[in-house]
Amino acid sequence: MNQKQLLYHDFARTVNRTLGRTAVTVERIHRTVEEAKRVRQTGGTMALLQYVNGLSERLFSPVEVEKLKQSPRRTELSNRMLDLLVKEKVLTPSQAMMLKGMVR
Repeated sequence: MNQKQLLYHDFARTVNRTLGRTAVTVERIHRTVEEAKRVRQTGGTMALLQYVNGLSERLFSPVEVEKLKQSPRRTELSNRMLDLLVKEKVLTPSQAMMLKGMVR
């Protein structure tokens, strides 16, 4: 397994354990990243932000979102995922830095 797949697997496992259900899969994460790339390329940064803002509402209930916010691994996994999104060219390094500041 490569670094990206390991991160996706760890991310999915952590989210699913936190929520107590299979909420996301590695395949779902991969599709979401690919869709985010497409949204960014066709609609720009504002379209990407709208897509990301609606993503949690589509995947999780409000109670589940709060559970995820309380996870002890939230910052670590969020930062790793943001770094991956930079490598995938979904985000610029400066956008990722700004978002990392918001996750803390």
